[in-house]
Amino acid sequence: MASFLRKLFGLRRKKLTKKDSITGRNNSFPVPYLSKLEGNQLESGQSLIVRGVIISNEEFVINLTSGSRVILDEETRVLDDRLLCMKIEVKKKRIRLNACINGEWGSEGFVKHKWKNGDEFDIRIRCHEDEFEVFVDHKLCARFGHYVPLTNISHLYVDGCVELYSVSWEGREYIVPYAADIPGNFYPGRRLYISGLIKKRAKHFQLILFSGVNKAFRMTTKFGFSKMIVYWGNMNIGRINPQTIDRLSIEGDIVLHGVHLK
Repeated sequence: MASFLRKLFGLRRKKLTKKDSITGRNNSFPVPYLSKLEGNQLESGQSLIVRGVIISNEEFVINLTSGSRVILDEETRVLDDRLLCMKIEVKKKRIRLNACINGEWGSEGFVKHKWKNGDEFDIRIRCHEDEFEVFVDHKLCARFGHYVPLTNISHLYVDGCVELYSVSWEGREYIVPYAADIPGNFYPGRRLYISGLIKKRAKHFQLILFSGVNKAFRMTTKFGFSKMIVYWGNMNIGRINPQTIDRLSIEGDIVLHGVHLK
């Protein structure tokens, strides 16, 4: 009966965040969202991570700007520079990329996406000396060159048809070999995401998951042979309970950008 009444009167039940949600939290930020980058200026190797839920078939924007003037009104006649403007058109299944410096737009690029109303999203913008890398749901989808220096960015602005659950900045590039503890251990359903770049003339990289002093899982990727070698006990069946995995290490010929547990 409740579902019939919602259809009849156009009522819509608020979408709840799933327990295994990529957004990782149940509290949301108000939209429009504007924040100032505190501390030092942006540096090459840092990443912006924006997660949330799409709440209509309209559009939303994610802008990296040179100031807090992001909306035109009676007091604001000129906007600050938008060093990167991402406009996600949900209905058209398109992401538009551009920049507006001193009131002039640059050359626009666009990529396709598959989001629809109700979908969760994970957008990451990786900053480099000469370009941005844009990742959509952990996949690299676009590169966008800088029009002005990266250090000009001072604010982040998000607006549109989204509920915003997480906004964060990753640090600089990680030092390899890299080792870290896994808080709460690697229980069933937990996910590990590793992002980075393969170095020129790379030979291999390796991921190891430890349970105490024991190696519970080892994955070695050899680039010259186009093969991935996985060791997990005999016949790839783990002999160690994954809930006891408490540490990881990464080594090899890569530039490590991020390590995330969900």
